[in-house]
Amino acid sequence: MNSEVHIGKIISIFSNRIHRRIGREVAQYGLTSVQGRILGFVYRQSGKKDVFQKDIEEELDIRRSSVTSVLQLMEKNGYIKRVSVSEDARLKKIILTEKGEEVQNKIYESILKIEKSLQEELSDEEMEILVGLINRLSNKVAD
Repeated sequence: MNSEVHIGKIISIFSNRIHRRIGREVAQYGLTSVQGRILGFVYRQSGKKDVFQKDIEEELDIRRSSVTSVLQLMEKNGYIKRVSVSEDARLKKIILTEKGEEVQNKIYESILKIEKSLQEELSDEEMEILVGLINRLSNKVAD
């Protein structure tokens, strides 16, 4: 075994390449990758519960001031709305506009195409082995 091989480095490079590729897809719609991640998060969560700025801060591990400015820009550009909730007028739930949903769906389709192209590169057996190994190593470093 080659001791010069660094698993973490290889996985990190692979992860960065995937994020850059998705970032290019998101950029086609005039969004940054963070804005794309926010759209995706709000889209997935809003069917289950109301989404507030604090949820986005925690999910994406981004400072409050950064999230505030990103959300203001997304609202200005018509991707989201901030709506007061009846229990507390100070709280504003974040919802996607029709434009936001359309763009989210297009981005998601692009992500699925990227996933499909990666999976097509591997046989079913290789895919199963890869996922098993990554999960095993992920659990190892989670300790």
